[in-house]
Amino acid sequence: MAFDFEALVGHLYIVGGRSISAPPPGALVEVAPRKAARGRETDTFFVLVYPSGQVVAPPAFYEQMASLAAERYFSATGSITAALRSVFGGLNGDLHEHNISGKRAYEANMLCAVLHDNELYLARAGSGIALLSGDEQHSFPDDLSKDEAIFRPPMGVHPVVDVRMTRHPVTSGSRLVLGDSGLADLDRDKLWAGLKAQDIAAALAALKEIAPAQLTLMAAEFVPPEAPVSVPAREAESTVRQPPPPDPTPDADTPLPAAPPAGKLAQAAETVQLRAQRGTASAAQRTANALEGANSLLDRALPEPKEGQRSWIASPAAAGAAILIPVVVVLVVLVMWLAGTGESEFELCVQEAGQAAQTAEGIASSDVQGTLAAWNAVLAVVNRCEQMRTGDPTLAALVRQAQSVIDHLSYVERRDVTVLKAFRNAVLEKVVLSGLDLYILDTQNEQVYRVTLTSDGRSTVPSAQEVIPAMRINATIGQFRVGNLIDIAWSDDDAEIIAVDRNGLVINCSAGLVGNCGAQRLQASERWVNPTAITLWGGKLYILDAEANQLWRYEAVGGSYLNPPIEYFTGEGRPDIRMAVDFAIDDNGIVYVLMANGSLTKFLSGVQQPFGYAGFPEGQQLSSANALFLDPNPVTQLMYIVNRAERTIYETSYAGSFANSYRAFDETMFTSLSAVVANTDQQVIYALSGNAVLIVERLRP
Repeated sequence: MAFDFEALVGHLYIVGGRSISAPPPGALVEVAPRKAARGRETDTFFVLVYPSGQVVAPPAFYEQMASLAAERYFSATGSITAALRSVFGGLNGDLHEHNISGKRAYEANMLCAVLHDNELYLARAGSGIALLSGDEQHSFPDDLSKDEAIFRPPMGVHPVVDVRMTRHPVTSGSRLVLGDSGLADLDRDKLWAGLKAQDIAAALAALKEIAPAQLTLMAAEFVPPEAPVSVPAREAESTVRQPPPPDPTPDADTPLPAAPPAGKLAQAAETVQLRAQRGTASAAQRTANALEGANSLLDRALPEPKEGQRSWIASPAAAGAAILIPVVVVLVVLVMWLAGTGESEFELCVQEAGQAAQTAEGIASSDVQGTLAAWNAVLAVVNRCEQMRTGDPTLAALVRQAQSVIDHLSYVERRDVTVLKAFRNAVLEKVVLSGLDLYILDTQNEQVYRVTLTSDGRSTVPSAQEVIPAMRINATIGQFRVGNLIDIAWSDDDAEIIAVDRNGLVINCSAGLVGNCGAQRLQASERWVNPTAITLWGGKLYILDAEANQLWRYEAVGGSYLNPPIEYFTGEGRPDIRMAVDFAIDDNGIVYVLMANGSLTKFLSGVQQPFGYAGFPEGQQLSSANALFLDPNPVTQLMYIVNRAERTIYETSYAGSFANSYRAFDETMFTSLSAVVANTDQQVIYALSGNAVLIVERLRP
């Protein structure tokens, strides 16, 4: 009996009754990396992660879970079952912690398999099903007719995950299927007969014939290394991240290369499933052909001399040619190798993306969920192609088409986002707009910038950028030294920009003369726990201290804050705002408190007021949030909410009615969204992301 097997791997991904050529986002097969933990060196790891519950995460969520599962398995020590429990327990703990933090809650089903020598270890959490067809037939769970056996608690629901495991021997030709609960609905006789088809591609085709309208599965056939393969297959390489080699000057921004092939070979039977280095074999073949051709050319150009004749090679010209020709040959071969590496694989990937788009176009418009899933699958294929080569116009067109369909169904306004201003080595977190002046807090360098805009608000006045000297860490104002800054705010009453540091120091600078600044120490700042935001209203300074479950209010007397703070929330029924991330106050003195989970609460004089979101499209409901801005324009009265996780800026009325949601065509521009302000008179939104101030054109009413 063979004790070493290769795996031929394929997948079946059906959405809305149509087969999607793209691999399911959470399907992954990994061979062991070069530096796998002891006992893992020859293992092959299979994982399938897919949604559970009503809330479906973006495809990248399931891809990341699958990648983390493989990474943690190959780095875990101990027995195989202990390593699998570690994988499930760790990922479940991460997901459960995310869900209880108040962010948008996700649940997931996960199936794992480990091929170790001639044994297959299976583990599942949630409603996944595994089938093994060989000398014997096995299903996991054993009885597919009982819902209580199939539908177990998914990951992310409980702090301790319910993991079920089993183990079976494998022989040459054994076939494995990891799939969702839809497998239980298939005709059993046709199902097992399909798994006995001639090859793995035929088995997948047979399963496709009996598949329901929605099905996600991955299939593998185990064969000896020397066995002939009747289907197109390629060698896989591990993508598990490995620590870089010792380097006295490492570059933290350089991605780690994938390790070379190790352990067992995993190949693709139908659609390429593994994340492997592509084009190496074809490039090597082209190199060999080029060298062989060069050798033949030399033989013709420099034939062996006839007996008794002097060789041409003995001449001085030949000596020079002997040096030059190898150099030319090497250069030619190098150019051919660089020009050809990965080309065919990239073209195949582009074709696959086009086929996925054709499939998505064929889904009925009434099938909203199927349409969304299909176009998300197109984006997943395009993302894989762009890892080989960026800037391809065909892929760019497919991205735009997919985004257009998804945005139309989700009521998203996609925008071309431009950079207004970028700052070196900065992390921009807070922004204030006053007239044509933008004030920006950089928490990386602990300083405040002032940038003056042109009259149209879409560019900056040349040389009109400055750091406010008094609003930077360690600056001195009289007897005071500035500490870590919390936030900035604008005072309409005094036409001043205000900043507050963590030690209770208030710095105020005149708008026209940023060198004209004063400072004063707030009373009882030692009562603060972790203040994160400030605002001014009615001559009062409000400070959000979520960890203290309080808004501190300082009353101004003669332009100074002389007294200790007053608690905004008092009495027995005070609200719980410990998840608050930002707040704002409108002209009527109503306080809006935004929570990390996207919910918002209104208060007047400390008493909670009715509030609820309305009109949000399906799938667009707020599930997390980072920042809040109230547009002071009395006509529009719009509210803007930043959702960094979804890379989205939401626009609603003060009452919470949905108006618009904005995303960038290039979504990387919104990766680090932190704050936003808007000027509705000029129809422009200013957003902070990373080290840049971005311009987003508002949707005109």
